[in-house]
Amino acid sequence: MPNRLPIFTLLALLLTLPATVSGATRTGVIDHVADGDTVVLKGGETLRLVQIDTPEVYGDTECYGRRASALTESILPRGTRVRVATDPRLDRRDRYGRTLAYVWKGASLVNLRLVREGAAAPYFTSGDQGAYAAQILETAVAARKAGKGLWGQCRHGSVPLRATQGVSTGPVNATRKTVAGGSSANCNPNYTPCVPNSKNDLNCPDVGHPVKVIGSDPYNLDGNGDGFGCESY
Repeated sequence: MPNRLPIFTLLALLLTLPATVSGATRTGVIDHVADGDTVVLKGGETLRLVQIDTPEVYGDTECYGRRASALTESILPRGTRVRVATDPRLDRRDRYGRTLAYVWKGASLVNLRLVREGAAAPYFTSGDQGAYAAQILETAVAARKAGKGLWGQCRHGSVPLRATQGVSTGPVNATRKTVAGGSSANCNPNYTPCVPNSKNDLNCPDVGHPVKVIGSDPYNLDGNGDGFGCESY
């Protein structure tokens, strides 16, 4: 007769196994990005990236809101295949009916990447912490210390990090620095958000934020031809 572990020993071993986000991990295809922390899959399901928050782009547009949305669009363009999982420690849906989920592109957890780039802040609704809460918070602290994204651009570099509240970056014009030629009259029509018209070639450090190419690409910001440029900003 084969050796078998006593039931109490087996239960103890199971309790020490690493937590997983869900046994219901599935795949989907991106239809479009609604804003920095919200995407829609083909078929119509709306995903709210859980445990993070990006500045608003609807209503009273906030500082860094459009840049955060542009970054998410550059990471998850239409047609991107992703893995999706809910977290058993957290609510599955929010009050708007959106699925609260982690989204992976390949091996990259998009929720965490947005925090790393300074495009999103931790948001633990009601203080509830999921499987990646500690990593998200640690990453946000590092991004804030380095002045990345919204942490350096908004409220003169003094955006508070409050994980139990949505991020508040202030109005669009409450930035530390602005891109030269930021008025709509001087924006190159081939890009969004604004890239200034220039007689000379521009590089991504001159632009300072992710862009979507909506025409030609006169400054060659889209190096891989995927329709997006300066993804690392």
